[in-house]
Amino acid sequence: MLCVETNRLLHGYLDGELDLASALALEDHLRECAACRERFTGQQALRSAVTGKARYHAAPAGLRQALRTRLAAEGRTRIPAWLQPWPATAMAAAALLIAVTAWVTVHQPPAPTQVAQAPAERKLVYHVNSSDDVATAFRNLSNLLDAAPRTRVVVVAHNSGVDFLISGARDKAGDPYQPAVAQLKSRGVDFRICGNTLGRRNIQADRVIPEAVLVPSGIVEIARLQAEEGYSYIKL
Repeated sequence: MLCVETNRLLHGYLDGELDLASALALEDHLRECAACRERFTGQQALRSAVTGKARYHAAPAGLRQALRTRLAAEGRTRIPAWLQPWPATAMAAAALLIAVTAWVTVHQPPAPTQVAQAPAERKLVYHVNSSDDVATAFRNLSNLLDAAPRTRVVVVAHNSGVDFLISGARDKAGDPYQPAVAQLKSRGVDFRICGNTLGRRNIQADRVIPEAVLVPSGIVEIARLQAEEGYSYIKL
């Protein structure tokens, strides 16, 4: 879990509204990230302070009398605590607070309208130079897109990493790779295969599955994505 997502989920975690998987992922991140842990501790302290000092407002006299009458008619004589009048000092403080709030509301200029901005899109280039554990790579990519669906992902394969993008390729269990590639492709993942590797291994370009795009050099494509398009690099 990234810091930006942790910050977005902190209030839900404090309110006990997160599902188990999200809560566990957030707790793991808090154990590893000192900055997010400090922010969480501050939010937790503020929540405790506000909750501990919260007051209940007294009901108007007319409402209190109506409720007393109703309770008496039903044979209930105990008056709830929130119907009890405040002490004079508390009433004076409440009146002062109301007056100050009214003055600020009247004299304060309206705040400028702010346009909500969508969160920035993350961009990651995944480098694959071996097809030995592509199934694990697929799971990692799927989990990433579940947690951060706005992530832009490009998978660049070269060397023996191109094998899973060749038509008819199968994993160790005998299952074809192409359906899994197609499923990730439908979620926005781009697959690019190194032309230099195909030439060196005498693999014809027409054997590449249609979900993958041929680029002249896998390494050059990775460098270009990082330098020119701002992609972050991850090695699978």
